[in-house]
Amino acid sequence: MDSNILYQGNSIFRNQPSYRNFNKSFESASDTLFTFLNEVESEILKDEQQAPSQVFTSYNCSFARKDPRTQEVVRLSVYDHTTEKLPYGFPSTQERYSVLSRIQQAACLRVLLAWQHNSDVNEADFVVWRATNNKRCNEQQLVQKHIYEYANVQKERLYAPMKPLVLLYSKWFKLQVQHLLQTLPSASYITHSGLPQLSQCKGLNAETASMEDIEMLCRAGQVRLWPEVALKQPELSSLRVRLERYVGADVTPEYSRIAAEMKNQLHEADEDVFVLPLDAMLMLLTPGAYIDLPTEMLLSIREIPDSDHKCIEFKQPLPAHNCGWHTNSRLVTEAYAAYAPTQWLQLNPDASAKLIDDVPNEETDAKMKQQLDYKLHHIDDNVNAVQQVKSNCALVSWRLRAEELDQGLQIYSTLSLAAVRDVLAKKPLGCHLIKLENKPECGCEIMTKYELLSAWLQLKLLQADLGYCSRISLRDFAPLLEEQLTLEALEEQLHEYYHISMPQQLCQMHEFLKLLRGMAAGEYLLRYTTKYMDKFLLCRPTLEATSQSFNLRDVLTSTSPSNVNFLTQSNSYLPISPKLCNRLHEQQQLLPCAFPAKAKGVSRPNKKTTVEKATILVQRTKTRSNVKPKKRKRKSLTRQRKRAAARTQQEEDKTLDKIMCL
Repeated sequence: MDSNILYQGNSIFRNQPSYRNFNKSFESASDTLFTFLNEVESEILKDEQQAPSQVFTSYNCSFARKDPRTQEVVRLSVYDHTTEKLPYGFPSTQERYSVLSRIQQAACLRVLLAWQHNSDVNEADFVVWRATNNKRCNEQQLVQKHIYEYANVQKERLYAPMKPLVLLYSKWFKLQVQHLLQTLPSASYITHSGLPQLSQCKGLNAETASMEDIEMLCRAGQVRLWPEVALKQPELSSLRVRLERYVGADVTPEYSRIAAEMKNQLHEADEDVFVLPLDAMLMLLTPGAYIDLPTEMLLSIREIPDSDHKCIEFKQPLPAHNCGWHTNSRLVTEAYAAYAPTQWLQLNPDASAKLIDDVPNEETDAKMKQQLDYKLHHIDDNVNAVQQVKSNCALVSWRLRAEELDQGLQIYSTLSLAAVRDVLAKKPLGCHLIKLENKPECGCEIMTKYELLSAWLQLKLLQADLGYCSRISLRDFAPLLEEQLTLEALEEQLHEYYHISMPQQLCQMHEFLKLLRGMAAGEYLLRYTTKYMDKFLLCRPTLEATSQSFNLRDVLTSTSPSNVNFLTQSNSYLPISPKLCNRLHEQQQLLPCAFPAKAKGVSRPNKKTTVEKATILVQRTKTRSNVKPKKRKRKSLTRQRKRAAARTQQEEDKTLDKIMCL
């Protein structure tokens, strides 16, 4: 062999393709091994399976489970119903810990629970509460800022469970509009005059007013017997699944007994009379406070027969056009009243009550006999909604007096009774609100101005001592807290959170109602718009439509309720209450408005051990008497750091004030 020819290797490896030919994806239709492994015989593959399937299209799809009702990815696929522990905790993403130890937080938590349950406070726990007052107040401000930033970042996720409630409110809104269109006039409305809002109505002589001579005149319908107010987890879990069935039309029936009693009162009246339902009163007190409140209300001013006096009657406000906190609570409250298993009392004309099971009902027996035959229904068929047939109404007479020598305004208000606590229906429950907690992992939110005013007016009109606010989670309808409400506590919250004094509010309402005395008799529409934020627009009907008129029917039918305006507005945030402890705080031993405590207490900096240096003998020398000691230079860096720290502290205080004002 010639030594000049290079060695070319073994002949079996010659004329082979490059390695790039083998460096290709295995999942390729041109690969013989891939097609052989995935080959299916034609006898096994049926004709209906040969079509392109939508279940499995590629190997790269995610196998996350989706809810077939909402087509959204399920966050939790496994639920542990063997324990009552909540599946979420405080959102401490930055791993921030409290300045209080676990023992101190537990002691402060026991103090709050004792105040919440109206029981005695342990002296040792109260000593810890007083000793840690400054630390708790400083940490509360930091936690409020942390929760505010967390809620803004996670706003879309926090309000994602609100989507089913928005759809249900849209259906409820359509049913209400269909019922209202049967009685609404077809005429157009035009602005007649502008009335000042209650905040601008100030009396010349008096600055406060009071509700006096409160008397319940008549009750009608069925009322719930509820000795102990408690929402149970199984009931709320079942209601969450069947919420669509129990949110019916909820058309409030007209009770002939209430109308007859009202007619008798007008016949005997010797002064101007105001008919002001509870919802109408709340609309006058909170115009434009929240986006999901009613903005239109019909008003009727007529002369009393055989008299020179007038009857100024406010109708029930029209449904709200936007969804939010209050529409969600209303839906859940009405659905729970229709679903919850409880005993009902029939209110008789002689002010007595009787269990509704003892009242014979032939129509119900006939329907039960017809429904004995079991009928199989398909799962896709829509089930008829269960309408709330059990409801009640009460007529209350009272006077709004601003001065001692003033006779006051005669007002008649209608409202519904939440429940009674005895079989004789002599002890009515002041109020019962269901509040959905949007941030259950952070704590209990403060009540809105509308909720506080509603609870205060119900307690005042029914002359009750106690009411309840059931707080449940928006995420999974888990019961969190049964909060007791009293007049003193509600007035304190109104003053602390919203700077509202009820005597001043009643005085402003007194001046506003006096303005309506001079209006001519007729049918009106009281309206609030964001264009005129400081006024109520009093509109009157007109026969000829003009460019400045509007049709109320078109306003109601052209709107589709949604939560877009609620999510985009700036005041859609409620701070966390530092005084309410729910199940989350009891389970995790966490103080409200505080960071979690470390498991081994608060870490303290180690003190440096000082080592005594050996004394060095120095020879003394004479110093000149005229030599002055050198002055130490002031450290300018320390002053600059202190100034920078003070500036940052001022900026943080300003941001915290803005958050608390919201």
